[in-house]
Amino acid sequence: MKWWQTAWQLLRDILLTGTGLALIISQIGTREPSSVLIVAGLALTVPAAATHAAAVLSAPSPPAHGPSPSSPPSSPPSSSPSSPPAEAAHE
Repeated sequence: MKWWQTAWQLLRDILLTGTGLALIISQIGTREPSSVLIVAGLALTVPAAATHAAAVLSAPSPPAHGPSPSSPPSSPPSSSPSSPPAEAAHE
């Protein structure tokens, strides 16, 4: 059964998508593009696009920004007592 899935993926990604893109591209240079051919070209690209979109949307999300629970909390940077605050210097 696995060989059929591989064959379908190749057929979908190469033959169907390629044919759909060829139809769409062939209509770009014409004076009066055929909406039927453009829609047919888009329809041929849908199976591959839907599969790839589902794979992207179901991918695990990257870790959130910020410290991880296992890392120790970082202390905020301290200002040295000898330097005056920036607000006082401008007054």
